[in-house]
Amino acid sequence: MLHYYKFRQDLFGPVPASEAYHKPGKGRGWPEECPPIRAANAFGFDLLANFDLTFVRTRSPDRPWRAEPDIVIESDFAYADTEDSPGSPLTQQYAWFWQKGQKLPHLISDNVFEHVKNQVKVSSFLYFKTDPNELLLFGAIPNVSRPFRTMSACVDADWYPASYCWHIVLELDPSQKRIEIARGTPLCRVQVVRRDTYFAKPMSPSEFDAFFESGQRWLSTHGRVHDDAEPGQLDITKTYSRQQLKSKFVVLP
Repeated sequence: MLHYYKFRQDLFGPVPASEAYHKPGKGRGWPEECPPIRAANAFGFDLLANFDLTFVRTRSPDRPWRAEPDIVIESDFAYADTEDSPGSPLTQQYAWFWQKGQKLPHLISDNVFEHVKNQVKVSSFLYFKTDPNELLLFGAIPNVSRPFRTMSACVDADWYPASYCWHIVLELDPSQKRIEIARGTPLCRVQVVRRDTYFAKPMSPSEFDAFFESGQRWLSTHGRVHDDAEPGQLDITKTYSRQQLKSKFVVLP
């Protein structure tokens, strides 16, 4: 299970992913109509942009982008170093970039900076943890083309109690002069995955014979013949989607 806490309670929490992120145009055969694609689109939770934000290209080789506006917010809870000291809210910047010559949180060499200078870190304003032996897989929203891409990461959230909000790393398209991201835009997909050993092995000829035969039986049972189809072609439109067993993603109160 994904456990989360908001930096401020008026901000977005994770939301169940959607089967489609835009309405297809006229006609039939759009990828958004394909049941396996819709299932992939809806697999996981989305992290949303909490504020309107625009990334603007600059002429500076050391700082090729700037964020407008530069948003910094305070938490709605207070933190104190000791039990008998007064607490104060935490502050968190919404979006920030790698710095040329930076030493912390980790060193970036000048030649490496040239490869990451179009990346920006955007705070989710969310603290995360998972149950034992569960990891968090961060990645892009499937099957969506945008002027930025979300970098993938797999986080050991079951044993690493990060005391900061997790951020999302976006790589901006350097051919763009302005990239606008509206509040509520899904920025990142989060999936809870098991820490385990996963295997792959080839089927034996007899195993493949049984598998292939089962496929032919399924087609003969559920497929439909069209008058204009080639001999042996069967239509399984809507049959697959009716039998498909989809995972569910629910945000509990």
